[in-house]
Amino acid sequence: MRSITFQCNKYSPGVLYIMVLFGVSLGLLTFYAFLVFSGIEKGPEDGPLYFREHPMHAVYVIFGLIPIAMSLPAWIAAKCWSSKEEEAQLELYEDHAVLYWKNKEFLIKKGAVNIKIPKPQPYWYKTYILKIPRHRIVLVGSVKETKEKRRRRSSLDVAMEKLSAYKK
Repeated sequence: MRSITFQCNKYSPGVLYIMVLFGVSLGLLTFYAFLVFSGIEKGPEDGPLYFREHPMHAVYVIFGLIPIAMSLPAWIAAKCWSSKEEEAQLELYEDHAVLYWKNKEFLIKKGAVNIKIPKPQPYWYKTYILKIPRHRIVLVGSVKETKEKRRRRSSLDVAMEKLSAYKK
């Protein structure tokens, strides 16, 4: 028996996509609320006195805040998503392997696992999809471990390489 412990992200990429979508929507709503409360949305004739005297500043504010309202919430969502990680363990035996992940135990018989790497891969994390009978497991590499760069390859990459001997 050989045991491999590896780091992986707690959440799947779908959670990141939902967080980014929610964050960008919230950012754009905040941007719109700023335009309404500042009076800029009324136009150049009825807007605040400062923006009536300096109409180009209103244009700069409007178009300058759009990228901030979209990118800042997306950056915060990515930071929150990548900060949560957990440890998983893979035990390799002669005829099967056992994966301990998210307080669950998955028995993987030799020849009963399919490992897929989705294409295209984002550049800052790596995803593996394990398909075993009655289960689909999405493992995302630890972003913290990748940033530390203690090793050439992440512990998840090493574990998936060892598990590839059990593929169909």
